[in-house]
Amino acid sequence: MNRIATLTLLLSLLFTAARAQDVMVRKNGSTIDGKVVEVGIDKVLYKISQEANAANFAIRKNELLRIEFGNGQTIWFDKRAERSRERSRERNAPIVQDEELGKNKIDVSPFKALDSGPGFGISYERILDKRGYFGLLLPFTVTIPDSYYIPTIGEDADDQMYYFSPSLKVYPFGQKRVTYAVGPTLFTGIGTRWQYNNRYDPTTGVTTSTEEKRDRFRMGLVVNNYVNFQITPHFQIGLSAGVGPRYIDRETYRSSTYRNRRMEITGEFNFSLGFRF
Repeated sequence: MNRIATLTLLLSLLFTAARAQDVMVRKNGSTIDGKVVEVGIDKVLYKISQEANAANFAIRKNELLRIEFGNGQTIWFDKRAERSRERSRERNAPIVQDEELGKNKIDVSPFKALDSGPGFGISYERILDKRGYFGLLLPFTVTIPDSYYIPTIGEDADDQMYYFSPSLKVYPFGQKRVTYAVGPTLFTGIGTRWQYNNRYDPTTGVTTSTEEKRDRFRMGLVVNNYVNFQITPHFQIGLSAGVGPRYIDRETYRSSTYRNRRMEITGEFNFSLGFRF
């Protein structure tokens, strides 16, 4: 019984292959079903019957757009139309499939510009959903120590800050080779400022120098825009920039005395190199 079923299946496949027809597509969109006999210099000969002695018909090649053979092969006569179709197929299909990209990203930022000074950082991102529309970003940033001197009042200061800024990223177009994202960033910064004061007493001619450590705390919300260039499935280059309000900017000194600045607009810019897995 199994031999009969197998033989029947093979005969059916051979019969189907033998009767497979070619399709000739004209430039006006109409089609001709038949069996191509010969592709000549200026015309194509074909049969519309499977009989061996059936009559041959001819059509000029300049009327045809392409021939789709029964074995799956396609011959194009209009190369411009072929290139246009390939470009359309590439545009409609994602260049990098979501399944080929990892859900985890580690980025190193050799340069970040913040309102508190330049810095560098490292971050981890996890794509949260299967379609790649949402991501959770966890960056850590260190600013480069910045020193400045105010000659009019004789003050010198050293600043350094550490930031942790969890972010929600929304990818409107999913994950592709060039990807755009936008989302809120809640940043929290802690750091120190060493304040050096020089006081000159003209009556005694003595200059007194003092130093004071001030603890800084900052918090705010920034809306960031991200552009990611997926160079390979595992290597990426990223740019981001954003602005938003800084709600808290506090300095504490002498253990109990502190100073709060008013709410101000802050911003940041970031360049990063990353590994995706």
